Amino acid sequence: MTSLKDELTVDDLIVEYMLYKMGNGYEPSFLTSEFLHFLQYFESKQKVGDSLYDGKQLFERFFARKAEKDWYKIVDWHTLDRAFIPRMDMIYSEKDNDFLIKANYQFTYENTYFKKHGKKEEIKNIIQEFLKNKPKRKIDESIKVDDDESAIGKYYAVEIIKQIWDCYVRGLIEIHQWPEQCRDINKFLLEIDLAPIIGLVSPKSNFLELYQVISRRIAILYHQDKKLKISQSGMPLAEANYKLLISGYEKMFNIAFGDYKKSLSIDLEKMTFRETHEVAGFYDWWDDTDTVTNTISVGSEQSLKLVRSLDGNQN
Repeated sequence: MTSLKDELTVDDLIVEYMLYKMGNGYEPSFLTSEFLHFLQYFESKQKVGDSLYDGKQLFERFFARKAEKDWYKIVDWHTLDRAFIPRMDMIYSEKDNDFLIKANYQFTYENTYFKKHGKKEEIKNIIQEFLKNKPKRKIDESIKVDDDESAIGKYYAVEIIKQIWDCYVRGLIEIHQWPEQCRDINKFLLEIDLAPIIGLVSPKSNFLELYQVISRRIAILYHQDKKLKISQSGMPLAEANYKLLISGYEKMFNIAFGDYKKSLSIDLEKMTFRETHEVAGFYDWWDDTDTVTNTISVGSEQSLKLVRSLDGNQN
């Protein structure tokens, strides 16, 4: 239920609060006590309809309403039987003695009261004020990953590295600063560092650092979430994971995955890696019929060879 009598309700506020947290670098979750503090803060500035101040009751009601009105799919069109498709999960945390509300990969951008009434910025500003001194999401580097998780992190990292290297070299070829035939990353970056030989600054240390960092980050995120998805668009949680993954390395990712370039989508539950790019010769970037998507085999022999080479070049 997105509104009662077309007024701003606490249900809409829950959705918008989670969306803001995901889109602005905070944890994609919150305790019910955190939300109740936010609700009180919000109500000091703007009226909210249908509020409850018992966290468990509030969210049980929220999930029941969503199951009835929004978060479901029809499984039988003859009987109109429905299946509840939750976009958040409610989990009891013994450590916090509270319920934790977590976004999942079914979560989508919803048409809440704020969008319908053009008050998105007004609401966003209040959420921003409330969260401004709260810590943002970080990769927990203290986590110990096992050998399988480490390997998976490396497999996905090399696919990303290959995409960035291909775009880097292609850009130099287009301005006649790199030999057309010298595209192989193993031969012309890791075995022989061609760039300084032809008078260019070597990118080798940047690529080695990027590989080391993102392979570790992917392994940690996968350790925490075996359904891990990382994407630039489509799912708020996957988008938040992408921003977290590339933090501090945006410039290098932008070589391949910037605006109007390739689009990255990783699904570690299905073990898929996809990149989407425009078809050569087309210029209508908003028309998805002018794009092509390649699904890449993760852990191929070529990728394993690159993993070994990159590992062998680490100091």
